[in-house]
Amino acid sequence: MADKNSTYAIERIRNIYKNLEKIIDSVPDPMQDKLRKIILNDEELKRVMDDMDNYRPPRIFLMGRTGVGKSSLINAINGRYLAPVNDVYSQTEACDMYDYEENGEVLMQILDTRGTSESLALDEKISAEDKIKSEVKDFMPDVTIFMLNASHRDDVLTDVKFVKSICEDYKKANGVDLPVIVAINKVDELAPSRIKDPKEYPISKSKNISEVVKYYGKIIEEGDLEVKEIIPVSSLIDWMIEDEFIDVDSINDLSKSRLSDLEIQFDGRFGIDNLIDALEESISDYDAIVGLRLACRINMVLANLSDKFINMFSGFAATVAITPIPIADIYPLIGLQIALVSLIASLSGRNISKETAKEFLLSLGGVGLAGNLFRLGSQQLSKLLNLILPTAGTAVSATVAAMGTKAIGEASKSYYIEGIDLAKVKNEYKHRVKDIKKKDKESK
Repeated sequence: MADKNSTYAIERIRNIYKNLEKIIDSVPDPMQDKLRKIILNDEELKRVMDDMDNYRPPRIFLMGRTGVGKSSLINAINGRYLAPVNDVYSQTEACDMYDYEENGEVLMQILDTRGTSESLALDEKISAEDKIKSEVKDFMPDVTIFMLNASHRDDVLTDVKFVKSICEDYKKANGVDLPVIVAINKVDELAPSRIKDPKEYPISKSKNISEVVKYYGKIIEEGDLEVKEIIPVSSLIDWMIEDEFIDVDSINDLSKSRLSDLEIQFDGRFGIDNLIDALEESISDYDAIVGLRLACRINMVLANLSDKFINMFSGFAATVAITPIPIADIYPLIGLQIALVSLIASLSGRNISKETAKEFLLSLGGVGLAGNLFRLGSQQLSKLLNLILPTAGTAVSATVAAMGTKAIGEASKSYYIEGIDLAKVKNEYKHRVKDIKKKDKESK
């Protein structure tokens, strides 16, 4: 499965051209120059490479009362435990500024403030308001997450009005709107609170979630605050180290290096994907959107990049197959498919050789071997039609070559990027081979 560590994955993507050169060199000589030209001249791939150098961490203004679960939400969004770093910015009594980082690289920048009633209690009213608004102005957030507590129906009208005033001042100062997303956290604590797995939420719990959304929706409407979305969420995650559960208090005692060893033991997250979707849609700066994707959806980025290479190699396989000489393209196609497996494996963080790529194909077992024998045999038999009717078999051969190469690529993606069990990958691959057979027969 692809490494969830974003910074390592980013570095792998940055080095993709180095991996490509090595992998392209492994295919038969006649194909190398053409394959290199196809890949290195692809504008979409160039854009991805450019994104890796120009992305920036999204800046998020996070407002919510003490105990609403702001830190847990940041970890839930990222899918791993991130340690905040405080020594980059000055702090005030009203606000805290954090860089959330991984391996020394900043993934998110957070301006964190309590509810206005809590903040204002720390100082004179005007002074506290001015401090918060000044921090927001200097921070220049891309988006605001206004957090509320599902398990306590607080009267947050004062907070709503304060967020509205911050947005109004922000627009006056910058000429653009500050988008606001409302996240109602801790829905897992709603009755029946004993049921924590979102897949098992009963209808009664779903109704309670809807009621809380309506309750806070009315207060937000009363405060005349324009929001992008109101999203109920649970950021519940239980963590473990070396297969042993570790509670929150013990986590706080861990060294920074040990925090990176934390893994998810129980995943009770709910609505987090919807929240990330809303963040992506609300942020206007493209470089910050890329930063959000790299921080929160690195496996999706790797999957999309894998799809790109699968389509490239499949299309190229079709051109390799368009040769009127039977048997001539068997070895080039095998080499091409091995190269594709190697490339996708390298995206996942596995350094595999040509030999281990072959081993993956063999690990598909009888299904894999049958699929390869069928695919190559069908190609060459179709080309024999050229002896009777010139070019009649070529189109069929090209189609089968492309579909077969794509099937290999999809199996590699399932195993290396998505972390799907090999037995299931075999089964999926078997169905793909059946589809190829069916379409091949239909085309004859």
